[in-house]
Amino acid sequence: MAKLSGLLLLLLLPLCLDSLLAVESRDLLSRQLHDSNAYLTKEEHWFDQTLDHFSPTDHRKFGQRFYEYVDFFEVAKGPIFLKICGESACNGIVNDYLSSSAELIVNPKGSVEVLLNSCSSEVKLHELEVVFVIAKKFGAAIVSLEHRYYGKSSPFKELTTANLRFLSSKQALFDLAVFRQYYQGYLNVNYNLSRESPWFVFGVSYSGALSAWFRLKFPHLTCGSLASSAVVLAVYNFTEFDQQVGESAGAECKSALQQITYLVDEELKTDSKSVKNLFAAAELKNDVDFLYLLADAAAIAFQYGNPDVLCSPIVDAMKNGKNLLVSFSLALCFHMIFAIFYFINIF
Repeated sequence: MAKLSGLLLLLLLPLCLDSLLAVESRDLLSRQLHDSNAYLTKEEHWFDQTLDHFSPTDHRKFGQRFYEYVDFFEVAKGPIFLKICGESACNGIVNDYLSSSAELIVNPKGSVEVLLNSCSSEVKLHELEVVFVIAKKFGAAIVSLEHRYYGKSSPFKELTTANLRFLSSKQALFDLAVFRQYYQGYLNVNYNLSRESPWFVFGVSYSGALSAWFRLKFPHLTCGSLASSAVVLAVYNFTEFDQQVGESAGAECKSALQQITYLVDEELKTDSKSVKNLFAAAELKNDVDFLYLLADAAAIAFQYGNPDVLCSPIVDAMKNGKNLLVSFSLALCFHMIFAIFYFINIF
């Protein structure tokens, strides 16, 4: 969900920039987006990945992109932090919690304490203690593998249905396993190691699910994982999410959003081009895609803690007879400005 929402930011950002930001603000945002300090490294590395891990006869390979940051790596005892990239391009190792600060809350049963102590005897945790995991502190190397079919790691130039049959979470898990073995061998050769480094995997949202599944599927390849907001339970027709958005919105905002949905549906019947232009989405020819854009763009205001930025202007518009769709489009733009800084810092 998080990465899909990130795509929505990119779709709506041009409208937000043109409508809401002065030149100075646009320049500031551009610097934030392209600031090299946001990454520990953007230097690309490549290795040959197996296309189909489940075929005994298909031996095709494709180039898979990865990154490494070894400035803190303590050769004699340092662990490897594998940061899993999810369903988007992976353009480097982001300078976030792995290198600065991340907190792990140990549950009352101490399961995380056991998990982390199995990785490093230096990590001493106690129940209900908050621990800051710092790559520099533990002398860790950080590596990050781009997900197959995203960024520059696509096996095919054309994403036809036939070519997409190798895109699955199961294939991605085995990608991680193959990469883990490849990179461990690479370290052994380049640093003259005779030991297996302790590996700990990190992921957020979909990549968080991969992190948890990787630990379960390949317990011999990793001593533990951090699965943040991991979507480990697949729910078909997940209407409960929309129900929760309605509850979180409150009666007035929920009513305004329902009225907006009605108005958009009516506009699509009579003047779809104008209503799509209002949301900088003229290129979306499929009306269902457009409706999904609006629904998800609104939903992430609640998912990521900015409901007032969205709700206040549309409730005001509904009460005072203002153009509700225009107010909604502007509210989304304000929300996207907040959200894009959130995504820069988190992902």
